Amino acid sequence: MAVLEWKQKPVDNASKVPALSNWTPIIGFMLERTTSIAALFYYKLVLSVQVDDASGEVLAKIKQRRNGYSDDITNNKARAFFDVREIVNTRLVDTIVDQNDTTIPFKSIHTLGANEDATKILSVNGDKNFGFTQIGTFYFKGYENYSSAANASPADVTTNQIVYTSRFLQASLPLFTPRSTDSEYVQSNAFDVFNMNSDSDRFLSDIGKGLNPTSGNLEYLNYIQETDYHTLAFLNDTTYYASEAHNFLIKYYDSANAQIGATQTIANSSANGGEAPSGTITPALSLLYFGCGAANLQAQDATTGARPSNFSNWQYYTVQAFDSGSSAAKSAAYTFYKQSGSCKGFKVRRLAWRNSVGGYDYWNFNKKSTQTLSVERNNYNALIGTYNKSVWRYNDTQRGKTTRQTTASLKETLNTDWLSENEATLMEKLLMSTNVYIIENSDTEFTQGVLITDSSIIKKTVANDRLIQYTINIEYANPVNTNS
Repeated sequence: MAVLEWKQKPVDNASKVPALSNWTPIIGFMLERTTSIAALFYYKLVLSVQVDDASGEVLAKIKQRRNGYSDDITNNKARAFFDVREIVNTRLVDTIVDQNDTTIPFKSIHTLGANEDATKILSVNGDKNFGFTQIGTFYFKGYENYSSAANASPADVTTNQIVYTSRFLQASLPLFTPRSTDSEYVQSNAFDVFNMNSDSDRFLSDIGKGLNPTSGNLEYLNYIQETDYHTLAFLNDTTYYASEAHNFLIKYYDSANAQIGATQTIANSSANGGEAPSGTITPALSLLYFGCGAANLQAQDATTGARPSNFSNWQYYTVQAFDSGSSAAKSAAYTFYKQSGSCKGFKVRRLAWRNSVGGYDYWNFNKKSTQTLSVERNNYNALIGTYNKSVWRYNDTQRGKTTRQTTASLKETLNTDWLSENEATLMEKLLMSTNVYIIENSDTEFTQGVLITDSSIIKKTVANDRLIQYTINIEYANPVNTNS
């Protein structure tokens, strides 16, 4: 038997899911010394966390005394749990800009296909400026620190070291989703519904199923205007996630629920900004974004036949992942239902937010929105009159109280249309997101970051409220220029 063993690990790599850094209260390793430490002094267990592999940057080295497990105390053994959640999260980033762009300013990830290279309808994840990714590979090494004599200082001992490599993603599932307890792994394989290898698997979205107003079918339903951008993120690695999303098939339908024209195919290929999922690929390529909004598809040059303008009177279209032969579905179909602008002339504000499973979700607020400009002034009082002349004098144009500087921020109150209970749940996800954007469309000139300023939201149900509608308050993340 080995002297050191992983008694517990974050996730079984054979389950083909990433370790989720935000699902459980802590996630990490139970490291156990299986033989006696009676002859060792100042004993501690050590965990080293490195990027990628044994030659990668060391992010942390944690030393711990054994915990209070009674059997270990009785038998002079040792074990300790090492939480790595906050350590790995320091190297995992949101994907904000199109990673295909090569010239500054880089364009938004949300406008894929309408950016620098219109053939790039897909993008890798991460932030290439800093070399960080949204999914990261981490190398963990367990070893010991002790002294063989009471009068000697303890030192690291790597004779019995053990190692483990896994990929982590900043994502979560509902807290009470069934997972492993009192077993070899902290996390279960519940995330495998997102690994893109069956016709029921999902893109990285919190969107639930809703009734398609035309077909009446229960579908993963998104609402979109012709000028709206939208992305779907997905896992893309065969070794780690068993993903088989080689192609995306797009079908357009009219208001009679009949398909218009031929099915269009956009390949998950390097030419289109992605990478076919074969074997082990880099973390940057193992999670991809696909620009599948009506505005993305209209602007892209990867497959010009997939532009909405080629399909007159379309009412909705579907996006679904398929295998390399485009014969077997590798995801559920996602529906994009055409939404008109506000019938009362209200500006439609489209928000995007980093969702709980690592991608972006989107929603159009098409009821009344109200903007408020908040201004703060830095004032001072000046002495009135001229003092450095032969006599004191006063000029009528002089002023006492003066504004030295103004700072301004823009706030806006947004209102939804009537929602289903599933859609209302999505608003709760928006409220909890740490990264929210207002997306450019026919009513909004620029894509930019915003903050949700609401600190609470009343959960609404049809039983309690009959009709569900939400008001969301946002503040634009960038200040308004004031020329001061």
